[in-house]
Amino acid sequence: MKKLLTIASCLLALFALPGCNPSGLTGLVPASGIVTFNDVPVERAIINFAPTSTSPDVRSASAMTDSNGRFVVTTLNFGDGMYPGEYQVTVTKRTGTGGEFSPEEMRERGMAGDDRQIINHLPSKYGNRDTSGLTVSIPPRGNRNIELKLEGEADLTPQRPGGPRQ
Repeated sequence: MKKLLTIASCLLALFALPGCNPSGLTGLVPASGIVTFNDVPVERAIINFAPTSTSPDVRSASAMTDSNGRFVVTTLNFGDGMYPGEYQVTVTKRTGTGGEFSPEEMRERGMAGDDRQIINHLPSKYGNRDTSGLTVSIPPRGNRNIELKLEGEADLTPQRPGGPRQ
């Protein structure tokens, strides 16, 4: 019941104070889009946006795609957007023991043993901002039509976490 009252209070505050940013951050703008791999929408992909600027006023942001490959960017609170500027982008989709999971979910589940394996469903180059070739420019009014078009072949060979052992 307490949780329900907290949620209701937050929603009321959002509608009563439309000019306020509940995250406490100012300057965030709306950002959303779609991820496709070889022209097919990618479900449960994790997208990370790393600012190219070293300004303390800009932060990284992230998103996860839905069943249609669509995403809404988050900086602190779900869907709160991101700062205008230039970003390097990474996109990953991994599955493994226990189904699909993010690195955070892997840690929460204690899935760090040698018996666990991970499958990358996208080419590995998209998981590294230096090799992804993906950049996004967010204008001062935001961008609700970000298109991240990935191409290539994924290596679906199961890997141990952290890559092959030497």
